Amino acid sequence: MGGLIPLSDASRRPARLPVVTAFIIVVNVFIFLLELMRGDAFVMQWSAIPAQIISGHHWITILTAMFMHGSWSHIIGNMVFLWAFGPEIEDAMGRGRYLVFYLAGGLVAMLAQIAADTHSTVPNLGASGAIAAVMGAFIVTYPRDRIQRSRLAVSSRVVPGAFRRCARSQ
Repeated sequence: MGGLIPLSDASRRPARLPVVTAFIIVVNVFIFLLELMRGDAFVMQWSAIPAQIISGHHWITILTAMFMHGSWSHIIGNMVFLWAFGPEIEDAMGRGRYLVFYLAGGLVAMLAQIAADTHSTVPNLGASGAIAAVMGAFIVTYPRDRIQRSRLAVSSRVVPGAFRRCARSQ
């Protein structure tokens, strides 16, 4: 099953260089590298923890958590989807409105996550809510556009007996 990873809009090209989308990607990558270098203390300090926010502390983390990611696959997946859909929406909205829309989408998603479990002490992080807003805007704005996809297939299927064969060979 191929073609699962979106690359870009095959039906149109943005008229302007997607400066804001590129900037958002750079910021996300920079913050992820800081997470890797500074470890769990950094993650706990800057991710959104619902119980702390509900108690009136660390409100800034509602924003900062939107630029953090839990793993390489998390950031790579988010940035691929942002690059596939963001440039056309940035072009359609204009740079300023697009940035406000992106941030608002992320804030609404983070607030929904906090509201879902107000007593949770588990750190919440990720740009998925903001990127979902961009994808939703793309679907509404360009419902008939074709998406250029990669031929790479991502599979999580396990081949029966593969682990037994590996264990025997060691």
